[in-house]
Amino acid sequence: MKTDRKVRSQVRTQWMAFGGALVVLAGVLVAWALSSAADRVQVVQVVQEVPAGQPIPVEALAVTGVAYDAGVDGLVPSASLADLAGRIAAIDLQPGVLVQAGMWRDTPALSVGEQRVGVVLRAGRMPADLGQGDAAVAAAVDAADPFVPTAVRVLDAVPGADGTTALTLAVPMSDAVAVARLAANDLLVLVGDAPSAAPAGAGSGVPSDDRAGVTP
Repeated sequence: MKTDRKVRSQVRTQWMAFGGALVVLAGVLVAWALSSAADRVQVVQVVQEVPAGQPIPVEALAVTGVAYDAGVDGLVPSASLADLAGRIAAIDLQPGVLVQAGMWRDTPALSVGEQRVGVVLRAGRMPADLGQGDAAVAAAVDAADPFVPTAVRVLDAVPGADGTTALTLAVPMSDAVAVARLAANDLLVLVGDAPSAAPAGAGSGVPSDDRAGVTP
């Protein structure tokens, strides 16, 4: 009898210890959950597919929470969702993607009075970071060429394995043929660039005090 009571007492003690451990674990999990919730910011996410070159409808965007220390820069804060509506998708936007700076542009693929011109430029004939959505000035390599430099926009840019870059440019109709001719004869150069403006709040870091910035 004494042995049975001793065994029951030991079992009861073990269960009490186990229960106490569970309580401690639950407290740790609750504290972790609260801490994780506090370390999140609200950013803009794509919920409907938007093809490149198409306006971004407001219904294609939603707000989601991400950890602010996720190491992803350039995310758009929830407060700027309305600013993105109507911008032009610079790339294909897929559902689930977090919207980042560079994924949109302010102007449509072609404006009235513009034509598409395809060119292939070798290294040194354009800024290294010139890409889709940027603006530049097309000019002749030869200063004696009568061609007057003209403003163009980059609709598409695809780097080649040989160091060249294939670009599709939006060029004023009056200069389209001349630009195409210069490019075909390897006499075209693009200078300068003007990246599209980001919606308010887009940047590269979450403010330490108020996590209203763009970056998680």
